[in-house]
Amino acid sequence: MASQEAPRNRKERRAQAKQQSTHNNIPLAHPKQQAPTGKTLIDIAEERQLLQRSSKATPSVTTTRINLDGSITEIAESSASSESVSTPYLDILLYSTSLILLHFTLTFLVHHQYGSERPDLAPLILSSIVYSPAPWLILLLVALLHPRASHPFMQLVFATMAVVAGTWLVQASNNDPYMAVMKKAPALGTLWVWGVVELRWEIAAACLVVTGARGWWKGYAFW
Repeated sequence: MASQEAPRNRKERRAQAKQQSTHNNIPLAHPKQQAPTGKTLIDIAEERQLLQRSSKATPSVTTTRINLDGSITEIAESSASSESVSTPYLDILLYSTSLILLHFTLTFLVHHQYGSERPDLAPLILSSIVYSPAPWLILLLVALLHPRASHPFMQLVFATMAVVAGTWLVQASNNDPYMAVMKKAPALGTLWVWGVVELRWEIAAACLVVTGARGWWKGYAFW
């Protein structure tokens, strides 16, 4: 039998390669659902205790120090311990900024509601943000309480703050004269919102129900 003639160009080479391809001869079928007869990778990993090592191992951070004599000292520190003591500075900054803006917004609203003249923004900003101790108190309280907000005791503290501030705000807005409302409403409203935001949703809903129930029992109006 004569040998097959060699392809002379690219087209003939592609045609010959397509004829010699065996992928069309592979039978199409689903894989067998039987249990493996030999050892699997998981069995081998369990024998060598690789899975236990990976679960127990904790990532660490190595600090390299160069001593005065030129020697190098490496100190391994656990990343879990470093994360546990880290302070969420960005969260504190965002929470403090939001609460300061909320305090200023409530101050503007009470001046617009009870003031004899339309409030001017420049003097109001100076009196409520620049010259007032409220922004610094908010920053201090957020820095002390917010990083521990998930602790059960802190949840109790925030729940108490939310109920007291909410009920006091409703009572003051219904019974106190307008000058007292202008002084109390911004601070009480800020504490109320902050306490509700820091709580878990079920506790926050319960605090709102308690505030609303006390206002309804006293016959106060909420708007």
